[in-house]
Amino acid sequence: MTATIYQAKLGDGIKQKGIKRTDSFFSTPEEAVAEAFALKKKIDGKYDHKIEWDYEGEITGSSSNLKILKGYLHGDRKTHAFYLQIVSFKKSKKHSIVSPIKPSKLSAKDQKALDNAVKWYA
Repeated sequence: MTATIYQAKLGDGIKQKGIKRTDSFFSTPEEAVAEAFALKKKIDGKYDHKIEWDYEGEITGSSSNLKILKGYLHGDRKTHAFYLQIVSFKKSKKHSIVSPIKPSKLSAKDQKALDNAVKWYA
């Protein structure tokens, strides 16, 4: 039987590239979601907290490629979106499971978005 593993990614709307921690694979979607919010905290600091996150938006995608939260620099929806994404795939010998970096503190809105994403996988 092949196990499913998860990886957290963040899409940078300005640089238009994905950001992830190298070789960061997780055994549960909960761990990947926690890592995604740690990446969110990092990118928020990089852009001086000017990204407005759309907490009312829907979770989109499939279980193998799920976008859980979108945001826009200064709230301008004409720009490319920032997004948190969870990718899942089958584990192979080259993948090793690591512990997630968990954000030290989450806002109430972040906690609600995190809970919704975890429920999606349940």
